[in-house]
Amino acid sequence: MNARALHWSSGFSPAELAAERRLALRVLLVTAVAGLLGALAFTVWPQLDIALARQLFADGDFALRGSDVWSALRRFNMIAYGAFYALVVLGLVGAVRHRGRFWRLAPVQWLYLLATSLTGPLLVTNVILKDNVGRPRPRAVSEFGGEFDFKRLFESGGQCVDNCSFVSGEVSSMVMIAISLFFVLPKWRRPLAFLLFPAWFYAAYMRVGQGGHFPSDTFFAGIFMVAIAAIFYRYVVLGGEGRQNRNA
Repeated sequence: MNARALHWSSGFSPAELAAERRLALRVLLVTAVAGLLGALAFTVWPQLDIALARQLFADGDFALRGSDVWSALRRFNMIAYGAFYALVVLGLVGAVRHRGRFWRLAPVQWLYLLATSLTGPLLVTNVILKDNVGRPRPRAVSEFGGEFDFKRLFESGGQCVDNCSFVSGEVSSMVMIAISLFFVLPKWRRPLAFLLFPAWFYAAYMRVGQGGHFPSDTFFAGIFMVAIAAIFYRYVVLGGEGRQNRNA
């Protein structure tokens, strides 16, 4: 294998490469089915969002809003997200400079972690969706004492102008970190798979309980991030390795 191919290879054997590609496609298929079922549930029963959010609403406010403990946890999460992104940049720089593995990950794996972070939580969630869909946050709608009209999932015409409810940025970051590490750390897949859903639920519970998002916002934040991670893993990390092996 030439130096350039070695530099950007994840190091899988042909059999491992085929298995990894099947894994990425299985994850993508399961995610697509889950997304379709979720979309069906929230569109057939549009008041499901209100009913679920109301479970964390009492005495005129959301249960976790203003809580010192949950506010501190949210600040900790934000610091942790920033530290992870900084670590990824440092890892990619180190791997490129060493022209090989750095902190046990190949350059293409560090590139994958950076690409998924930029594309998922930053571009798709914060730039495309939150600033354009216009869905008001729960605490801003009339059902919970706000002044805006509730907008169902995928319904246009929301009165929110920017930084809106669909989808959750913090859930996006939480899920993307867990699922992208799941793909690039095969030896840690079992614990990361068990961690993914509790981490997803924890971030979702926090944001719904603070009145920041509807349950469907947190559900689809995770669905979109898992799909992006699977697609990027299949076509960024694994996409060119067959050609590299043939040219070795």
